[in-house]
Amino acid sequence: RGGGGAPAITAVCVMAAGDGMADIVGRKYGSVKWPWDKDKSLVGSLAFVAGAFAATWGILAWFSAFGLLTLPASAAPDVLLVCVLCAFIEVLPLQHLFGRFGDDNITVPVAGALLAALFLPH
Repeated sequence: RGGGGAPAITAVCVMAAGDGMADIVGRKYGSVKWPWDKDKSLVGSLAFVAGAFAATWGILAWFSAFGLLTLPASAAPDVLLVCVLCAFIEVLPLQHLFGRFGDDNITVPVAGALLAALFLPH
């Protein structure tokens, strides 16, 4: 019980759904690129937020409905904030600073877990 599983669920959802949607939608419709990363697009980032939020909130609500964790409906804006911050982290050129440890496949789920632990109710 409690919100202990929320960071792990968030980490998986932002990486799987958020990053996945960013890639699919960004490749197809992403003509406006971020100035610091020509491989990533504004529409891809918006798709990241939408996909990450839908998956994260959906699974957290499902787990909460079955009593596996406690998360009030009022936490939805906090989940959205975590997803927006993860989308921002996803487009930062961290690989230039940290090498392979700056890869978004590492930074996004780690940030998702840490941000969920920080912002979501326990």
